[in-house]
Amino acid sequence: MESENHKIIKNFISDDEVKLIVGWVDSLNPEDGDPNYHLSEISKLLKGKSCIIDISNTELTNYITNFQSVSKVLQQEVPQIIKTIFKRISEKNNLPLDNIFIQAVDMNKGGKVQPHYDASIDGYINYKCNISVLSEDYKIFIDGSSPVIEQKDLYCFEASLYKHWTEEFNSRRVFLSFGFLLPYEILNRDKNDPRVRLSQRISKYFQK
Repeated sequence: MESENHKIIKNFISDDEVKLIVGWVDSLNPEDGDPNYHLSEISKLLKGKSCIIDISNTELTNYITNFQSVSKVLQQEVPQIIKTIFKRISEKNNLPLDNIFIQAVDMNKGGKVQPHYDASIDGYINYKCNISVLSEDYKIFIDGSSPVIEQKDLYCFEASLYKHWTEEFNSRRVFLSFGFLLPYEILNRDKNDPRVRLSQRISKYFQK
């Protein structure tokens, strides 16, 4: 299921994988960080925990993970299940694994994601493939689209190019955000693309 600004793959993970992932997320213990003002405002309504792990540990992923993390970026090995899913996403979408990171979010009832663009770097798009691991059905708002996401669905989009958000949740929500920093050409963009230019202007304002 594909549209102009997002792609959805239904039932991307199995029930057994759901159990493994929830167990791993439960084991994560975020440490207090020093988030920038804009991020701290966005994170106030999550009502839960958010942990980022820099998997590639490159100059690009170091910058993005440190800028986008509410808590300290975790320096730890991810379990095999995460590596397996990254590989599956890469193969299904033909995405390189050169600059990758993951964010695990565990939200309590009443939490929501406020409207925002993800951070970016000149020459690259912050591309996200999110999996609804444990959740009620919900709408993800991506610019003018609002597809319904069900548990175990994968949805991918250019997170630094499209504003995105959710409504308030009525139950616990666990999701994984698989991050890929991709050169413009991988996604058929260039520096003159109107959305890339908007992303650059946003970055100069919020990331200064």
